[in-house]
Amino acid sequence: MNISLQDLAGLKRYATTNLQLQYIKAVEEHGGNAAAASKSLGLHKDSVLKCLKRLKKSAARRGYAPEFDLNHPSPEGYNVTGVSTLYDAESGKPKIQWVKTASEKDKVLEMAMEHVTEVFSDPSMKVSRIAAPSKKLDKDLMIAYPMGDPHMGMFSWGEETGADFDLKIAENNLVEATRRLIDCGPNAETGIIVNVGDFYHSDNQSNRTTRSGNVLDVDNRWAKVLRVGVRAMRACIELALQKHKTVYVINEIGNHDDHTAQVLTLALSMAYENNPRIHFDTSPAKFHYHKFGSVLLGVTHGDTVKPEKLGELMATDRAVDWGATKFRYWYTGHIHTRRVFELPGCMVESFRTLAAKDAWTAGAGYRSGRDMYAIVLHKEFGEIERHRVDVAMLD
Repeated sequence: MNISLQDLAGLKRYATTNLQLQYIKAVEEHGGNAAAASKSLGLHKDSVLKCLKRLKKSAARRGYAPEFDLNHPSPEGYNVTGVSTLYDAESGKPKIQWVKTASEKDKVLEMAMEHVTEVFSDPSMKVSRIAAPSKKLDKDLMIAYPMGDPHMGMFSWGEETGADFDLKIAENNLVEATRRLIDCGPNAETGIIVNVGDFYHSDNQSNRTTRSGNVLDVDNRWAKVLRVGVRAMRACIELALQKHKTVYVINEIGNHDDHTAQVLTLALSMAYENNPRIHFDTSPAKFHYHKFGSVLLGVTHGDTVKPEKLGELMATDRAVDWGATKFRYWYTGHIHTRRVFELPGCMVESFRTLAAKDAWTAGAGYRSGRDMYAIVLHKEFGEIERHRVDVAMLD
């Protein structure tokens, strides 16, 4: 298929990755022939064409689609929602065109997912296969690493809140706590990283919560926060892969990161496509489950349902697994306070965070501790031990 050089020049303005620019340049060099460009790059004949089709779709949202007479880019922060065109009765050519736009906040997730997919379509972005640990591992053990509301990107000024906190501190705390907990646990064959939600403090560059619009104290640019968050989680995953033969990852959706939690999972799952030892739960549901022998774990952030209802939810959502297990646990976050209680048939636990208090939380009188756990689970006996790292150990 040929693409006009004029269209390529227009699309170039909307390219967001070096890979897109590389493909456009290759097609230009081959006179608009996408198949020839793909062959010159050593790719399947449709690879470049598929990439440019995704770019054209993205450009159309911004108001650029010349084949449909749409050549009026929408303002920054807006998407095209409709177009009205008045055609000349004699020539059939457009005389006037009205472009209707709306805020792009409702398109944030779709656009972010497309961008991540584009980035990781480049094979060089994939993580090479990581060798399994050579030591003997206990197949009857699984270690859970619950991450209580990391709030990557949150800013806190110590003189106002009692403790400094920023993007650098958040990354260091999370990775070092995970490293310490992995080092002190037994040689379990299986590990599961459980991010209980609010991994990111802000869900978009407006630095407000998506649902309620509350203003947030945010450190640094949103794009940088996203990048550092992915890097921190990758570091934790690779520490776990050095310890365990099989690693599962659950990234729960929180009230601070409705969209970015899903983007995080997509980015990580694509980055580790070459590593069959790691498994991501990619469901966008608010409740996730994982069965390990006679153990059943439930994970939710805790912002959408009363904790007292979690037992009946688990029994309903996973009726077969409920009947096949003896030890059932819910891991939640949201309240930043450790709370453990027993319901008929299961235990419910909320975890504290490693993050400091922001100005609002400090002013409202919240004073919970800050820590992280590694919980050792046995296939037949449920939880048999746990290890704790306090934030003070990470300074």
